[in-house]
Amino acid sequence: MLDISFSELLLCFLVALVVLGPEKLPRVARGIGRWTGQAKAYMRNLSAELDRESHASELKQQMADARRIFDEESTAMKREFHGAAEQGRNAMSDSLPAADTTPTHSETPVTHIPAPAPPRAADVPSFSESKTPDKHV
Repeated sequence: MLDISFSELLLCFLVALVVLGPEKLPRVARGIGRWTGQAKAYMRNLSAELDRESHASELKQQMADARRIFDEESTAMKREFHGAAEQGRNAMSDSLPAADTTPTHSETPVTHIPAPAPPRAADVPSFSESKTPDKHV
């Protein structure tokens, strides 16, 4: 990062001691240390966020690739299915006789046939008018 040698760092410390004095130097050093720690924490967080973002973009790319492959495969399967269905229809139409023009059951018109009327009471024999004798054994 910064190319500062020990002698240059010692020179900066001596200048700060002369300028600030022995009373203020510890407070300033603590403030500089705190600020440096916060800057390092900020850089760590930034680095972690960039790593997460790159990982998320990799996952998004993998999802897009998987979706593309899925779409291609489903399109190919649909094409195969439609081709097989067309072959089946062709085979069915080839096996049916072409001269047969008689209507099938589904083509005949359906007419409404009324239900038979229920029997009248005078036509139904009652139990008391039964012709067979009761035999008790």
